[in-house]
Amino acid sequence: MKVALGIGCDRGTPLVTLARAVDEALAVAGLQRGQVTGVGSITLKADEPALLALAAQAGWPLHFYPATQLAEVVVPHPSETVRRHTGTPSVSEAAALLAAGTTEASALWVEKHRLRGGDGRNATVSVARVMPRTAIPPCVANPDPARRFTASEREAVQSLMQVRRDMRHFSPGAQMGDDVRARLQSALLAAPSVGLMQPLRVLRITDPALRERLASTVDEERMRTAQALGPRAAEFLALKVEGLRECAELWALVLAPDDGTVFGRRNLASEMAWCSAGAAVQNLWLAARAENLGLGWVSLFEPADLHRLLALPEGAAPLGLLCIGPVDRFYEAPMLIQQQWRQARPAPAVFTENAWDPSWTTGGCATPEHLPQG
Repeated sequence: MKVALGIGCDRGTPLVTLARAVDEALAVAGLQRGQVTGVGSITLKADEPALLALAAQAGWPLHFYPATQLAEVVVPHPSETVRRHTGTPSVSEAAALLAAGTTEASALWVEKHRLRGGDGRNATVSVARVMPRTAIPPCVANPDPARRFTASEREAVQSLMQVRRDMRHFSPGAQMGDDVRARLQSALLAAPSVGLMQPLRVLRITDPALRERLASTVDEERMRTAQALGPRAAEFLALKVEGLRECAELWALVLAPDDGTVFGRRNLASEMAWCSAGAAVQNLWLAARAENLGLGWVSLFEPADLHRLLALPEGAAPLGLLCIGPVDRFYEAPMLIQQQWRQARPAPAVFTENAWDPSWTTGGCATPEHLPQG
């Protein structure tokens, strides 16, 4: 059996105390150090010397989670004292579950093992079984398609759409549980698709070297974009436009080669494929926000570069790189509005009746990008 550890400790806890607490917790469960696949803790402990040393000595991967993510995990022994000091009612139990790839409290093998060292500093260790991968739920999980939604549910959906953000700032070192990933996949599969073609394919990037190559490709396009923006180049370069290196998950979006679907797209074949892919991403975006996860869609790359890096077949088209994961906070407004890069259009500038509004032909956003003429 493989397990993950969750560790909480006082600031400055000695390595000997931490190591003893871990060994005692494993002994309670009849386990050995070799069965540990990783260790989780709160981001507040990302610089804790003894924790870093213990993981390095044992060869255990370390995963740090923000308090907001830990607080979402339901645990057997929440503590208001811990909440006052850290912002979450649980560190060791919640971190052990997340490091094990689950949020199911039943996976805890040792809930909380506490040890007070000779110097008075405390360490707490939890042990969670690494759970098998969760099966992806069916596309239509609700057995009652005629269900009528309440006013509060409608308000929740509207609120969800209003607080969705294109995120670029992520909490480094965080991970996503298999159960959460399965729910996101299910949301994407449930999206509308013209002719039910479902043209989108998703490559989950787990190879660190490939992630870095993709990030470098985005860096190169960022500089080319800045050059194309002319007088706004410096302003653009000051923006954070992606989080490829920090996000918990990186997914590459690819439009599959044409499968010959005709229904609904005989005259707009490629356009309807793109629309179907966009609808799937919107579903995914809302589902991620409902999980309190950030998502950012990165389109800063040369398609040919991604085609080569991802070894895509002929006819496949890369559409974007999705950065997904916990964030310390969501932007109060879309970041490009906050940074005064561009302003959103109000409803009267988008909706009319029966005929094209002449102002749409010449009107622009409140802060156009002022692309150079050439």
